[in-house]
Amino acid sequence: MPLDSLSLLAVEHSAAGNRALLEVNARSTRIPASVTKLITAAAVFREIPLGTRFETRLLSNAPREGSTLRGDLVLKGGGDPSLLSENLWLLVNRLAQSGIGKIDGDIIVDDSYFDAVLIDPGRDTKRSEMAYDAPVSALSFNWNAMALTIQPGARVGDPARVSLEPASDYVQIHSTARTVAGNSIARLVASRRPTPEQDGDILSVSGEIGINASPFESYRNVSQPALWAGSNLKLYLAYRGIQFGGQVRHGQAPDNSRLLAKIEGRPVEQLVVDMNKVSSNFIAEMLAKNLAARRQPPGSMAAGMAILNEYMAALGLDSTEYALVNPSGLTRQNHLSANALVRVLEDMGRDFRVENEFMASLPISGIDGTLRNRMGQTGTKGWVRAKTGYIDGAVSLAGYIGRGNGERVTFAFLYNGPAPAYQVRALFDKLSSQMVVH
Repeated sequence: MPLDSLSLLAVEHSAAGNRALLEVNARSTRIPASVTKLITAAAVFREIPLGTRFETRLLSNAPREGSTLRGDLVLKGGGDPSLLSENLWLLVNRLAQSGIGKIDGDIIVDDSYFDAVLIDPGRDTKRSEMAYDAPVSALSFNWNAMALTIQPGARVGDPARVSLEPASDYVQIHSTARTVAGNSIARLVASRRPTPEQDGDILSVSGEIGINASPFESYRNVSQPALWAGSNLKLYLAYRGIQFGGQVRHGQAPDNSRLLAKIEGRPVEQLVVDMNKVSSNFIAEMLAKNLAARRQPPGSMAAGMAILNEYMAALGLDSTEYALVNPSGLTRQNHLSANALVRVLEDMGRDFRVENEFMASLPISGIDGTLRNRMGQTGTKGWVRAKTGYIDGAVSLAGYIGRGNGERVTFAFLYNGPAPAYQVRALFDKLSSQMVVH
């Protein structure tokens, strides 16, 4: 592939000093794709203390009579990307343990800690209903995605069985899918669209599934994250036996609200692991807005990206070597040089306070994350810790290469062009493997 399609830099760090092992267009920028998340992680570790957890709270200013709350219950989001089913269940249990058994009002969902922009305009402009393109809200639940399962009916001709998890009333299922002979799912079609009232989503399923087919499973995002969270709170209240007959609607907690129950999410360092290991765009954008909100709520993506660019400037990098508009890398507007990425990696790698947490967030060659099936051969497995990146026409890999004598190579490989991604990955894996020395 042409050299002008690449930006490569690998620096050996040893007792004798630093030495460039490979340098090709190292200060020229390329579209970096998901290696952008290395900068998001670094900025988070610079701005947010280790051990920080984001809270989700249940609040109310309504009077309580016995076990009845005579008014609205507020579900207030604190920007936690890790609010999952088990956490929401624990929150409801804590409400029940406080003695509340009935809510005589509505559920108010308060997502005001972030701005109202759910889809960052800096993302790739091509929208998808798949989970990787989920919206971002200060009140988010289950990564703002639902698990869809389609199974054949009991007999040929029966309707297909369509289920969602969690099964709240936020989603309406419209299905005409039928069971046919065989084991094919090729004719199944599933699509998600907002309701006309913008208060939920409609999931439409059509086509055919073979009676001998394995279940079809897919994750689809939701269009109204806060209402999605509130509808699942309503579902879990029913599971717990807490009576509720009201509506779920947007609003803000009154100033005189009191705390009824709260739940803390995963510590920020674990969120960075969750982001980098599987390359979660959702967590990256949630963390960027949290960076902004900690300085001045409501958190916006523009303010969060200003903090990422501020971090890059603090490294002393020339402004021609970076341009960042989205923290996940799901955009063609980000540009980074290999040198800029190596400087970020070096900054994290020499800071005792965060070095281990940053390193632990990276996929390990042949073992886990997005490198689980790469560089797994004897001699390389476990010796490369790096973030991967890919969007159409852009392939990247950046991180650290370990050596048996305790020394380390810091590297960043970026490619932009028409070559098949598998060929570029093979080249980057070969370069990385050749630098492992036992």
